[in-house]
Amino acid sequence: MKKILVVCAAILTLHSWPLLAQEAEDTGSTGVEFSIIPRLDLSTVPHNRDWDFTLGNSSLYTLFEGNITENLSFSVANHWMSFYDTKPFFDDTKALYDHTFWHSDTNNWLDWAYLEYTTGPWTFTLGKNTMLTGGYEYDEYDWNVHPVLASSIWNNFQCYQWGGRVGYTFLEDQTLSWEVTSSPYGEHPFSSGLFATSVSWRGQIGFWQPLWSFSAIQRDDKEIEPLLYFGNRFDLEPFSVDLDMSNRVGDEIFVLTKGVATHLRATWSPEDSFSVMGKVGYENFSQLDVDNWNLGVAFHWFPLKDSQDLRVHATFAYNSFPDLCALTVGVLYNIKLF
Repeated sequence: MKKILVVCAAILTLHSWPLLAQEAEDTGSTGVEFSIIPRLDLSTVPHNRDWDFTLGNSSLYTLFEGNITENLSFSVANHWMSFYDTKPFFDDTKALYDHTFWHSDTNNWLDWAYLEYTTGPWTFTLGKNTMLTGGYEYDEYDWNVHPVLASSIWNNFQCYQWGGRVGYTFLEDQTLSWEVTSSPYGEHPFSSGLFATSVSWRGQIGFWQPLWSFSAIQRDDKEIEPLLYFGNRFDLEPFSVDLDMSNRVGDEIFVLTKGVATHLRATWSPEDSFSVMGKVGYENFSQLDVDNWNLGVAFHWFPLKDSQDLRVHATFAYNSFPDLCALTVGVLYNIKLF
């Protein structure tokens, strides 16, 4: 409860900053948005000739972001509840509070909280943020993702880390970024003495939008784990195709392990109110000499006119390792309060 009160106080304090700036400057360049995002899923998984029912990716998030001045902005995302696993009902939610927001080796109730300052072609970011890795899969908000259709890295790698970042944009649509962050192998950021550094290139060349990155991540033994990602998006309206490739796969125990992964997602959006996404993924766990095929499809329907805040979805997914298939239906609502 104390954590929640602290966060609420911080939200109220931050909310006053833009109002003061508006009174002082009245430039129209400031403003904030606060959203509550509940998601409810019902998922069926076959087990021993029977069916297990889980709440899938049911969760509760909030997103608070906006401009403090014309150049300075902020963003805070909180993960308050989760019911992803088949454990006792509140175990996943409890796990979010077993560790403080300061921990860097596990998920907790604070996904990110950062300040961003932009001047000309330069952007400077400080705080807790998503690491510069993961291709286009990490470009999506967590509450929008279907974990059963996600890669092993998305499901096992703690991408939210504390640190700083600098980005430079040139030719209008090409951005080079460099960051230094805490390592997901360390329990406490910075005091653990484990760090990670990443560089990325995000751009657009015709219908091709590359998102390439390289991360050097310190493990517990101080050795460097290299993580290379080639994210590619092809905008072929009404189709969009994402191809993400990496030189590592995710592991529950070792975080990252040797292997290769290729994930292909194709989305068809004939109109704003409906889309279909098909996914084919291949991962080779070389240390285990095991292959995994991840196949599936997701249907999204947005019933509100001229808005995608309310989403009704259905997915079917199959993973060959372990041998698992799941059918999920659910609803997500982005409730914008101001």
